[in-house]
Amino acid sequence: MMRFKRLRPWGFLIGLALLTFVFVACASGNKTASQAPEKVTIAYQPGINYANLLIVKQQQILEKQFTETKFEWKELANGAAIRDGVIANQIQVGAGGPGPFLVGWDKGVGWKILVSLNHSEFWLVTKNPNIKSLKDFRPGIKIGLPSPDSLQAIVLRRAAQKELRNATALDQNVQSISHQLGLQSLLNGQIDAHFTTPPFQFQEVEKGGRVILKSSDIFGKISAASVFTTEKFYNQYPEFGKALYTAIADATKLVNEKPDEAAKVLSQIDAGKVSAEQYKKWLTDKAVEYGLEPRAFLKYGKFMHEIGMLDKQPKSIDELILPTLKGAGGD
Repeated sequence: MMRFKRLRPWGFLIGLALLTFVFVACASGNKTASQAPEKVTIAYQPGINYANLLIVKQQQILEKQFTETKFEWKELANGAAIRDGVIANQIQVGAGGPGPFLVGWDKGVGWKILVSLNHSEFWLVTKNPNIKSLKDFRPGIKIGLPSPDSLQAIVLRRAAQKELRNATALDQNVQSISHQLGLQSLLNGQIDAHFTTPPFQFQEVEKGGRVILKSSDIFGKISAASVFTTEKFYNQYPEFGKALYTAIADATKLVNEKPDEAAKVLSQIDAGKVSAEQYKKWLTDKAVEYGLEPRAFLKYGKFMHEIGMLDKQPKSIDELILPTLKGAGGD
């Protein structure tokens, strides 16, 4: 009995150690699981501005890393639709231009920039021989663009302010239309001008369209598309946010350094409907540039605030970015 009594405390301690080990192991497992959301919906828009994000999608980079997460990828017509999806908690990650993002930021959506995708320029294209400049847009002459707060709409208002001395002078001419439908409508003569994005603007010029306005002439180099998520989502799943940033950074490097390989991946997405050769031509066009640093958000914010589109104006890029960017993007 005495031997049994001596061993009993040691048995208790061993049992306690085993229980502690099991508890720590379970806690560690829960922590690992908590780093990845159960489901993520990622929304983007048409065009090669999203080429690096589409490469991440096609190669299933995130799916391979977060095997327990269910991924849904959605292509939507414009940034306003993506913003509405984020507000409704139906979209966790969205990609789009500065206009809809800043409107959402101003209204308290709570999202910030995870990474920029590119710094491409947009063209306002027409096939109407009577249109030489913005002064030729009379009542009833339609300008197609994605939405009233799209990147194209902001550029058009700034150009109207400069050329026509009235930022809203062409608002009545604007018609919201998707990029693909706008392309066909311009070529069929249903609209007189289309303010779109690569590659649609390239196709319009190839079919006889003329460029009468470039975004780079108004705001310089801008982030045509960036990836956004809410601070709440990022703070809850920081490892996922960092992994998404890294995946996009790697895809951006591929596009910039090996456009042949990137073009092949994009052609696979289209099941060969657009050749790899054509994609390479678009990706390497001087109007297209891929980079991770946000550009011109503060310029956009200032102008949008001046014309009443925003109630508040971002004073620093730190108000708009997540830790992944480490303060990058000063203008």
